Amino acid sequence: MSAVRTLTCAVMMALPAGLAWAEIDILPVTFTCDNGVPLEVAYFNAPDGSSAAAMVVDNQLVTLQQAESGSGIRYESSGGAGTYILRSKGWDATVGYLAAGSDAASEQIVLQNCSSR
Repeated sequence: MSAVRTLTCAVMMALPAGLAWAEIDILPVTFTCDNGVPLEVAYFNAPDGSSAAAMVVDNQLVTLQQAESGSGIRYESSGGAGTYILRSKGWDATVGYLAAGSDAASEQIVLQNCSSR
C-alpha cells in the first residue's frame, strides 16, 4: 500500500464525521529533513475549515489535528504516551515530541530542518 493511501486511511478518524470524501482536499507532501531523512505528510482540508494531517515518524503512523498557531501551521496528535507536534511554515517543517505530563519546555525535536523544496 502506498504511503499516501496509508496516510489517507489513517486520517479518516481525525476529521469530523459526516464529511464526504469527495469534498476533502488531500495534499501529499514529502519533506527531506536533516541527514536526508524523508518525512511524508498528507494534509486533509475539509470545506468546513477543519483540517487534519497524517505522517509516519519513529516507524509509526501518526494522525494529527490542526491546532492554534501564531504563525504557520501546527498539528498535534492526541492520546497515547505523548504528543507529536508538526509545525510548518512555507516550505519548511519540524517535528517535535512532548511526553505525557511534560511542560512545553521539555519538547524534544524528532526531525528538524525539513524542506519540501
